[in-house]
Amino acid sequence: MASVINDQKLKGMQPEGAPLTESLPGRGMGAILFKRPGEAPPSAYFRYRRDGKSYLVKIGSCKTGARGAGLTLPQIRERAWELAKVAYEHGDVKAHLAFLEKQAEAERHASELALAEQVRLRAIEAARGSLAELFNDYIDSRRGTVRESQVAELERVLRVELEEANPDVAEMKARDVRPGHIRQILLPIWDRGSKGMADKVRAYLHAAYQYGLTAEHSLSRTSRKSFALELNPVALLPKEHKATAQTRVLTDAELKHFWQTITQTDEVGPVMARLLKFVIATGGQRIDQVSREPWTSYDSEKRTLRLIDAKGRGGVRRVHLIPLSSRAIELLEEVEPLTGRHEFIWTTTGKKPIATTSPSHAVRDWLDSKHGKIDGEQIPPFTPRDLRRTCAQLMQRYGVENQVSDLLQSHGQTGVVGQHYRNNPEAYLPEKTKAMMGFETALSKVLGEAVEKTGKS
Repeated sequence: MASVINDQKLKGMQPEGAPLTESLPGRGMGAILFKRPGEAPPSAYFRYRRDGKSYLVKIGSCKTGARGAGLTLPQIRERAWELAKVAYEHGDVKAHLAFLEKQAEAERHASELALAEQVRLRAIEAARGSLAELFNDYIDSRRGTVRESQVAELERVLRVELEEANPDVAEMKARDVRPGHIRQILLPIWDRGSKGMADKVRAYLHAAYQYGLTAEHSLSRTSRKSFALELNPVALLPKEHKATAQTRVLTDAELKHFWQTITQTDEVGPVMARLLKFVIATGGQRIDQVSREPWTSYDSEKRTLRLIDAKGRGGVRRVHLIPLSSRAIELLEEVEPLTGRHEFIWTTTGKKPIATTSPSHAVRDWLDSKHGKIDGEQIPPFTPRDLRRTCAQLMQRYGVENQVSDLLQSHGQTGVVGQHYRNNPEAYLPEKTKAMMGFETALSKVLGEAVEKTGKS
């Protein structure tokens, strides 16, 4: 019979004994059935009727002692009421509970998938390359296609202008960098008066982003960093600096004074001084090409020096042979005791060629020295590039044909002629020798020497 069950009655239930029943308030709301099938504590069930049949839904084991496990009577009654409401609203309690469990399982699965997706996206984001890594990837892509001096300059920009001057921007994900961040990098360079350098750094950053946009999925790319770039933030910054054509040419008096005093300048080392004179003596060769050549490029028997000309976009490398005058050979003989035991002709460390920026510093040091004046007047600034221009105009003034002077200075050859020249570097040696002889005659006159150095060129 149905009655109110208490803890004492539950404790008094015998194994395999008759079950106890407690009806829930309200007609047709069902009842709580207590059964003890064995030695274990009694179990509670919710009993309800549907379509003339009785159904049991287990609530749980009963707690019969202070330290025992299971549900207390109040907890059992609360759960029974919840199930009674389900029976009243949905009829089939078991089916509804099964539906709820399936729904909960689906929600758990969806939650696990969402969490896994979050972890995946976080991992992808963590793997995204930074601006510094993008720039370094770009540098690696240029190795072997541009001059080593250009690679060294890119590495300097990465180290100095990005990692040291702007570490916060350098460490940002490359795809998160915006035009304002690029401006943050360029503005200090511009403000210190280096407008040309600011424009160069802008061009380098622009090229790095273009590389990242097009080459990320290239099979030949060695880096496995992902950047997922969608735009080039540098493209939105205008090119501010307007380059002006350089026209500085040394006067005959300036050239003579420079030649006679550069080796006497305490601020300029003996190797550097002779490098600057050698550039003049060879008709104004590009100083960066001359400075990186090893001793093996000098052929003392043929009196030639081999340069590798990779100037211009695309970096097409070609051999440029220079016929050497007696003046140029004397300079090599002077520097040989200083660097002859090393790989490179023009080195101060013995391990690598003179840095590409060093000649410009040396010229500035000479200008700042006591030799930087003629008759008390300061000589206007010039650079090693201006020595090349000075030599070109000297040849023109003394009647050396433009075509052969261009050959001597390795101005670009195109078309069939250029192809023949690249395949046979010695083809133009006779014409270059003719230009060198004319230049040596002109240089001797400017230096106030008797024309005796032309000899065999």
